[in-house]
Amino acid sequence: MVKLETFLKEKTEEITGRMGLPANVSVKESEKRTLVNIEPKDEADTPLLIGFHGQTLNALQIILRTLAFKNFDESLSILVEAGGYREQREEELRRRALEAADKARFLLKEVSFPAMSSYERRVIHVILSEEKGVKTESRGEGRERHIVVIPEGGKAK
Repeated sequence: MVKLETFLKEKTEEITGRMGLPANVSVKESEKRTLVNIEPKDEADTPLLIGFHGQTLNALQIILRTLAFKNFDESLSILVEAGGYREQREEELRRRALEAADKARFLLKEVSFPAMSSYERRVIHVILSEEKGVKTESRGEGRERHIVVIPEGGKAK
């Protein structure tokens, strides 16, 4: 039986190759999730692998998660990274989340984020779960789903 790590590496290389974006792939497993890091052989291909707002990475992630579930019969947390995009995005989300929390506490008003992926919403929920004086809530449906930061103890509007 093929190991999950080997399986994900081979499938990712196959998919990126078929996309015309040959890449070196490394897979690292941890307790929380499996990280699939893609380094295109031509650095100029990195934006193509990331896609608009990470959409290509998200699609690869869904495909790999589905293939892993089908072949290993277990639901896995797989994170696909290229060019440090997710790491930079998480740092930006952290900064914006903390700013929104400060604003909500100061103005005693709800602060809304634009629509974002479930992964990005989760990052903000986790970051602000440790902040005092605010709580978060996801609102909307489908592509319009977004986060609202709500001040505690104040009149939210």
